[in-house]
Amino acid sequence: MTEVRPMRELAPHLVWEAVLLLAAGAVVAGLLNANSAVFSRGQSWAGLAILGFAACGLALSLRTATPNLAIGSIAVLAGWVYADQVNDGTSVPAAFLVAVLAAFGVGLALALLTGLTALPAWAVTLGGGFVVSAALLQATEGRLVPVTGAARASGGFGAWVAVFVAGSIAGAVLFALPAVRRGLSANRPSGGEDPARWRPAKLTGALVGVAGSAALAGVAGVLSTRLTSAAVFTETGHLPYALAAVLLGGVSVVGRRAGVFGVVLGVFIVDGVRRWQLIEGAHAATTLLTTGLLAVVGLLAVWLLELVGRRLAPLAAAPVGSPATGVLPVAPGFAPPLVYDVSPPLSGPPSGYPPGPAPAGIPAQSTGFPAPPPPTVDGPVFGQPTYPSPPPEPHPGAIPQPWTVPGMGGPARQVPSQPASPPVSGPPNSDPPAGYPQNPPPAWPPQN
Repeated sequence: MTEVRPMRELAPHLVWEAVLLLAAGAVVAGLLNANSAVFSRGQSWAGLAILGFAACGLALSLRTATPNLAIGSIAVLAGWVYADQVNDGTSVPAAFLVAVLAAFGVGLALALLTGLTALPAWAVTLGGGFVVSAALLQATEGRLVPVTGAARASGGFGAWVAVFVAGSIAGAVLFALPAVRRGLSANRPSGGEDPARWRPAKLTGALVGVAGSAALAGVAGVLSTRLTSAAVFTETGHLPYALAAVLLGGVSVVGRRAGVFGVVLGVFIVDGVRRWQLIEGAHAATTLLTTGLLAVVGLLAVWLLELVGRRLAPLAAAPVGSPATGVLPVAPGFAPPLVYDVSPPLSGPPSGYPPGPAPAGIPAQSTGFPAPPPPTVDGPVFGQPTYPSPPPEPHPGAIPQPWTVPGMGGPARQVPSQPASPPVSGPPNSDPPAGYPQNPPPAWPPQN
């Protein structure tokens, strides 16, 4: 991945979050207009806290490209464990901690399965969520598990909303660091990578994304049980509402790309619209339809943010040595291969004879090839054709000798009437290039 400045990658999300801020202000104004005392009741802050922790967990899994679709079932599991513990006499803080650890344990198992196999997290967590729901249904026999006394609460949820807001923004700022982003988003394929290829970084991302989101979903489940004074045995809508809030906040469904304040603003918008419709007496189907439309708007926003983000801050560079560069690496110590200019049309059939005057009976070769390279002192250059050196001029009275063939162990045997040796490099049965003796040496001794 290429190194890009954090602000350059966050810029499109900050623009979208400015739009969300205006929308959140409009929703708050509509709520106050419908009921001026809406924020003075504990249930409004409780709804924001429950949805906030569920959305924060789902956003964490999406940032690491390991979407956890089991957060609803895990939240229900944590609520049931909390109710079972307090009914057995465990203190509220201890029961709270045990419930969150149980949720984290389920998430850890799903994270290991995802990270060690490189399977898509959405498939692993979807199947895992069904298993958790089936186990809960068997354990509760389809009945609610009530809680009483200090285990239930009707106030104090404003502090949990503050914890959610601070944690979401702090996590987003931490994730904006390039080193953290690269280390935790390895499950997002890039640069033509095979998504099924396993790497250790994928295990790290799955552990943080899936296990961390499960723990946050556990907090949401416990808060829901404390608000309703009972633990349910099936999903009550944590996943669809959290998904709508996260998508509306601009968190990418393919990983890594996300803003800073988007999740917080998305939670306020989704929960505010739902509460507004409840105050106005809207039908439950209308509320679900509106939530679905908000999720669709969020998907379109994510698509647009991905499109703009790829232009402003691409996440992957072109592979080194790819065909797009046009240059292949050359090993040290070797000269690059010759590049022939074949732009002029070649006349006649292709041939492998060396350039120069064509021997008798051989068609003329194209002039687009360069002349043979000059002989070198240290031997032939890798990748270039070689020809034998011409013989020295004989002095008067010397016995004619054939020329030396390179690489054959020295000069040829002194054999009378020996014809000229053919060139080593080049096609068989070809005559030597221009400048070489065209006729064999005279026979010895002279014939009368």
